Amino acid sequence: MLMTRVITAAVLLAVLTLSIMMGHLAFAAVMAVGFGACLYEWLRIGGLGARPALLLAVVEMVAQFSLYWAGTFDRITWFVYVLCAGVTMAWVAIFFVELFNRFTGFKVRPAVCLWSAVTFVPAAYLSMLYLLDVGGWVMVLSSLLIVWGADIAAYFCGRAWGRRPMAPAMSPKKTIEGALGAYVVVILFFTLSYVFCPTYDVFTSLVFSEWGFIAGIGILAGLVALSISGDLWESMLKRLVGIKDSSNLLPGHGGFFDRLDACLPVLPACAFIVLSIEMLHKAV
Repeated sequence: MLMTRVITAAVLLAVLTLSIMMGHLAFAAVMAVGFGACLYEWLRIGGLGARPALLLAVVEMVAQFSLYWAGTFDRITWFVYVLCAGVTMAWVAIFFVELFNRFTGFKVRPAVCLWSAVTFVPAAYLSMLYLLDVGGWVMVLSSLLIVWGADIAAYFCGRAWGRRPMAPAMSPKKTIEGALGAYVVVILFFTLSYVFCPTYDVFTSLVFSEWGFIAGIGILAGLVALSISGDLWESMLKRLVGIKDSSNLLPGHGGFFDRLDACLPVLPACAFIVLSIEMLHKAV
C-alpha cells in the first residue's frame, strides 16, 4: 500500500513538473484534468449519474480553460473578484458549521452537495488560472504549498503527539495537536520564505510585503483554517454516503477530490487577496 502511494505520487509529480516545463498552457491543461476529475467525483457523491457528471465536469473545465487560452482575464477581473469573495465567505460559513458541529456532525442534502460542487470546484480552478495569469506557476505553487504544508504537518504532528480528536463526527483521526502543528509549521516556513525569498511572485511574500508581518500571519492562519475546513467538508460528505474514498482513480490515494479537497477553499481566498491588493494599487 505504501509503495503504491509512493509510485502514484511520483507519477503525479513527474506529470506536474513536465507541464511546468512545457509552459503555462500545459500546466493549466493538466490542472483542468485534475479539477475536472475532482468535480466528477463530487457530483457522483451527490448522486448524479456517471454520464451527466462526466459531461458537466468536461464542459465546465473546457470552458474555463478556453477563457485562459483566449487571454480574457483582464476583461473578467470583477467577475473573478466577486466570485472569489462569495465563495470565500461560503467556506468561512462552512468552517463555523463544522466547528460548532464537530462532535455531532451535520446533514448535507443532495441538492446542496451538487450545487456546492458546481460552484466550488470551478471557482477554485478559475482562481488558480487567475493566479497563474498574474504570477505564473510560482504564485500557484506557493499558494498550494500552504495546503500541502498544513496537510503534511498535521499528519506527522498528529501521529507523534495527537491525543484529542478535532472533529470526531467528521474525521476521527484528525487531532487538535495535528492542527496546531499545521499552524506552527506553515507560519514558520513562510516567514522564513519571506526572509530569504521576498519576491512578489511568491504569494505569502507578496502579502507580507503589502500588508505587513502581523496581518500576513493572520491571513496565513486563516488560510490554514480554510484548508482544514475543505478537508472536513469532504470527510463529512463521504461519511454521509458511506464511502472511504471519492474514487479509485489514484491508486493508494483514493480520488482527485481526496487530494484537492483542502485546496478548494484556499485558492479562491488567495485569488481574492491578490485581487484586493491589485485593486488597492489601482485606486491609489
